[in-house]
Amino acid sequence: MAYKTLVTNPSPLARQVSAFLEKMVEQKRDFTLAMLVPSETGLSDRWNLVLSAPWTDRDGLNATIPTITSLLVKHLSNVNAHKLERISVLPTTHPLVTMMEVFQIPLGEVYEIQSLPQAEGAIVLVAAQPSLGSRAYHPQSMHNRA
Repeated sequence: MAYKTLVTNPSPLARQVSAFLEKMVEQKRDFTLAMLVPSETGLSDRWNLVLSAPWTDRDGLNATIPTITSLLVKHLSNVNAHKLERISVLPTTHPLVTMMEVFQIPLGEVYEIQSLPQAEGAIVLVAAQPSLGSRAYHPQSMHNRA
């Protein structure tokens, strides 16, 4: 059975990626999933950033990858930027995304996932349905003319 452990002192990389996510949410770009997955190469302190969001589904990868990378580099130090090997954007319907949603991790909290082969050792920054993970959602009142 997979479980999550609260990370009380996140790494500088996790803190900087969290700041990037908060900026994106301010621009009403909610995420369903955002996590740092240890590199498959086995090199220590090398990570893959995995993201999923309704707006990336809607806008397509060709439009969203440049937006993500250009804003991300503004929030990462040179040292931390070199720790990222790859940025992957998954559709919100991807099995990993739907599996991770059950953890319900809101933006602002950082957890490590254990005993889950697809995400073993991942540092999860967001894992929730957009309405649960969004702090930028503000219901709009409707005005009708009668």
